[in-house]
Amino acid sequence: MKDDDDDDDDVDACATTRASRAARADEDDVINALAPTAHATHARRRSRARRRMMMMMTDEHCGERRARRATRMRVDARATPRTRERTTPRTTARRRAFARAGVRARDARMNAMDGDGGAANAIDDVRALVSWSASRGARGSGLTVSLDGGGDAGRGLETTREVTRGDAVLSTPLTAGIVDDAAGHPESAREVMREAPWGVRLACRLLQEKKLGEASVYAPYVKTLPTRVPTSPVHYDDDALAEVQYPPAVTEIKEMRAACRKWHETLRERAPEALGDAFFDYEMFADAVGVVHSRTYGVASADDNAGYFRALLPLADMLNHGGDIVTSVTRDETTGELTDMTVEATDNIAWSRLDDDGTIQFAATRDIPEGEEALMSYGERSNDHFLIYYGFAPDNNPHDDCVLFSNLEHAMVWHSVAHPELWEGPEGTVREKAANAAYEEVTKALEADGSADAKLAASEPRLKVLGYGRVDARLLSAFAAMYAGTEATGDVDGPVCGDELKFARADVAARCEQLLAQMPTTFEEDVDALRSGAFRDDAERVRVIYRACKKKILRETLDMFKLT
Repeated sequence: MKDDDDDDDDVDACATTRASRAARADEDDVINALAPTAHATHARRRSRARRRMMMMMTDEHCGERRARRATRMRVDARATPRTRERTTPRTTARRRAFARAGVRARDARMNAMDGDGGAANAIDDVRALVSWSASRGARGSGLTVSLDGGGDAGRGLETTREVTRGDAVLSTPLTAGIVDDAAGHPESAREVMREAPWGVRLACRLLQEKKLGEASVYAPYVKTLPTRVPTSPVHYDDDALAEVQYPPAVTEIKEMRAACRKWHETLRERAPEALGDAFFDYEMFADAVGVVHSRTYGVASADDNAGYFRALLPLADMLNHGGDIVTSVTRDETTGELTDMTVEATDNIAWSRLDDDGTIQFAATRDIPEGEEALMSYGERSNDHFLIYYGFAPDNNPHDDCVLFSNLEHAMVWHSVAHPELWEGPEGTVREKAANAAYEEVTKALEADGSADAKLAASEPRLKVLGYGRVDARLLSAFAAMYAGTEATGDVDGPVCGDELKFARADVAARCEQLLAQMPTTFEEDVDALRSGAFRDDAERVRVIYRACKKKILRETLDMFKLT
């Protein structure tokens, strides 16, 4: 159960300081602000943002990224603060057929309201949750809990009034949540808990609180949590895993399943008390892991000494995902190359700050009309992360990508097999040096850029493509240098040009074509399946959306780069 953004699974749980409780307001005001409704009216969420691409198909080694505002807090495992400015709203462009059949984040948590007593009891449970949260310092203004928005809407939060940009709408103290803290586990289990991944640690905390039942201080919260996220890959059997089709995700899901099974066995042997009632029930343990993965917030303070930790936060975890979507692209009229992309941010709520007393504040990122669903971005991530951790796949995600090669060495081996005549004798050594020199030059350019996105790209060994023909500049430069056959890649401030770059793009297209051929179904077949809607369950639908999005990226790159 590896978090693809944080290599801290084996890091000891942070000893978080329990914050003092915020001054109490009148509980009735909080309940009125956050009382559950039976349904919601979901208005369109619209805003526009422009960006340049770090990963590109142009001749530049790197591009400029938008500036990011400084924040006092970083959010990672669940969400990243929205930091770009909004402009005048515009109507969302029509999506492709398979996108219209897409799954939304809330699908993964629809069973959250399913209980023994149905909808009536669900309302009572949420009212009790709101009252309990208020007693622990949570505050809300202008939001209500929507239990059922109709169709696939499921549970979420919506506005009860017009909300102005910048208005605080929700505050949740860490003391109200279940924090990943070793001290929260039975003393006999703390040593092994420090060795466990964060997902296991929090899953065990949840299981322990469930076993306590009404005696748990978190009983009102635990009662409203889903028992299972049915779309979570932790539940995939081998047949379901094969339906994913995308090798990097298949590998990671296999590793997650194996780790989950291994840790259940380890805890049975070394810390059975940590498992609650799941000692004999692996599925109960896996259910808890899936729930934790789909709902946990990761929080890092601006104070580096405060550390990074994760927590389950009541009410805040009802915010569904509102991600970026592509509304338009601009291409060069002569070359057809992508020159700009218009991206719409559909979220309207974001973390605003982490107060010194340990209270997390949420505020509106734009004006929100009454009755609109409150949405928060879970981060600018690929669909791999969304599928593996949250159990859904955004259908129009500009941050989705496809891995062409695991690293530069993999790319060079592939190139030598595809073009053996270029790698025979001493020329092979020269081309290898040239590729490494080009790769390092672009990597240094990315590091010098200074932005978080550039640093991330520079540290990522995998070479990827994104939608609309965007390709890792390191890969294009390395491929072009292989054809140039010299250790230098050209002027320091300029790219490799001419035929070398043309052939490099053709190789990228050939690799995309190769990967597409390795997938059992075609993009068209996946689209037809989504149109028909004939799925065994939501999990199958999510898998088809996921693989269709990957194929769309590969097809777009192939169409842009293939030699005609």
